[in-house]
Amino acid sequence: MTGRPLQLDGLSWEHGGRPRTLNPGLLSVAAGRVGVVLAEDAGDADAFADLLLGRAWPIRGRILSGKEEVTSLSSRERGIALVPAGGGLLPHLTIEQNIVFGLRGRDEKGHRYGRDFLRGQVRFITDRLDLGVPLDRRPYDLSADQRLWVALARAMCYWRRPNAVLVEDRAGHPPCHSVVGRSLAALPHLPVLVVGDEDDRIETLGTPSARWEVVDADEP
Repeated sequence: MTGRPLQLDGLSWEHGGRPRTLNPGLLSVAAGRVGVVLAEDAGDADAFADLLLGRAWPIRGRILSGKEEVTSLSSRERGIALVPAGGGLLPHLTIEQNIVFGLRGRDEKGHRYGRDFLRGQVRFITDRLDLGVPLDRRPYDLSADQRLWVALARAMCYWRRPNAVLVEDRAGHPPCHSVVGRSLAALPHLPVLVVGDEDDRIETLGTPSARWEVVDADEP
């Protein structure tokens, strides 16, 4: 399967009353590769992630998946799978329930998913990712790395045809290294973009394909 690169071209946005942009100005991450964006702090990183996920509007610039521009598309239409810092799992649900939670219980036509369908989807995703995690456990029974793997499985369950993986790396949370490696191994047709807020943590990620920084833009 051939994937599509993720590209951000001349993108600028506002955060905290400051116009922000990327340096260098063109971000391009090919399928099966890792790019890193380093923000000033957690709020700065969150603002950039919201922009990429379609939760906020840019001032200018374009977001492209392959040759398709997705800047004006909704979050649902972009196909960018999010792995939140720490995994963001619901502690009162089992691992299986956390994974299927992303399906929202209905398909795109509003029909409820049946139990057999949900279980089959979970089996398919967990086998693809080689998850190796007991599905009847709770998140607090797992290691930090395993919780991130489950979060990736949940993202893959939500997006039947994902175009990219966005991984959040935040100070105060376990590092994202293991889930990046698992994504590259199991989903080599997808570009992976890590958005972090601490330079030392990003340095230990290894050698990504390329690195960008969030900086002040020259113009509002």
